[in-house]
Amino acid sequence: MEGAGQGTGTVVVVGSINVDEVAEVERIPRPGETVLATASRRNVGGKGANQAVAARIVADDVAFIGRVGSDAHGDFLRRGLRDHGVDVEMLGAVDGCESGAAHITVADGDNTIVVVGGANRAWDRLDDSEAARVGAAAVVVCQLEIPPTVVDDAAAHTRGRFVLNAAPAGPVSAPTLRRCDPVIVNQHELAVLTGAEVDDVASVTDAATALRARGALSVVATLGANGAVWVTDDGSGHIPAPTVRVVDSTGAGDLFVGILAARLATGTPMDDAVTDAVAAASMSVGAVGTIDSYPARGDL
Repeated sequence: MEGAGQGTGTVVVVGSINVDEVAEVERIPRPGETVLATASRRNVGGKGANQAVAARIVADDVAFIGRVGSDAHGDFLRRGLRDHGVDVEMLGAVDGCESGAAHITVADGDNTIVVVGGANRAWDRLDDSEAARVGAAAVVVCQLEIPPTVVDDAAAHTRGRFVLNAAPAGPVSAPTLRRCDPVIVNQHELAVLTGAEVDDVASVTDAATALRARGALSVVATLGANGAVWVTDDGSGHIPAPTVRVVDSTGAGDLFVGILAARLATGTPMDDAVTDAVAAASMSVGAVGTIDSYPARGDL
């Protein structure tokens, strides 16, 4: 069974928001090595915030629920999401806590990321107004950069469709897994959740099918340049990705999640939603930046 929408197409993202400090280098440094950056930038990031901005490319109504610190970075992050058309009424501030941050190194289309959780880790459940907002949404999106108790709480209050991006890789409680429609993972995350070796489309499909058998209503697995695999009770499929020149892959996975969630919120079938998400992610890797590389509304 696939979760039913609530009619409005509203997407609510419950998740992480960080200040991204990005350094562009000629190559990723080895342990103990110092390299000089060719450029640097600061922008709004975090898997949750990225996914909310991505959903807004398609959906007219996107809200974000999360936590920032009571610092200047919190104001910067709130303003940045608002500028992208995301409702930040329920982006709360935690006194005495710093906003989350991510230190990102980008080289030749690849990246390394170190995340400092900060305020993202400073809550354990939704308040009553947040729970009501989640319950009224057509699609609710979570990731694992926030405490698992918050993820479980969001899943429990969802009355529409619950989408979980199980990233970074980690355990998912059985009740939450049974709400996932879909759970979205990359190959590494799929391997962690299933214990299977996944190195091609066939093995990814088998592992995704096994994860669905454990309770997930549907599963979508991303394969980078090889596109994505989806598994539902109606069957499975593989959507290949177009061949593109990769400049910067940072945030492409979050764009995939946001587009997929927004398409599902409007009742788009899974195969078509995955196709659109693959296309969007393929567009973004050809440009530098995270949300700055995302396509504009109407470009898809």
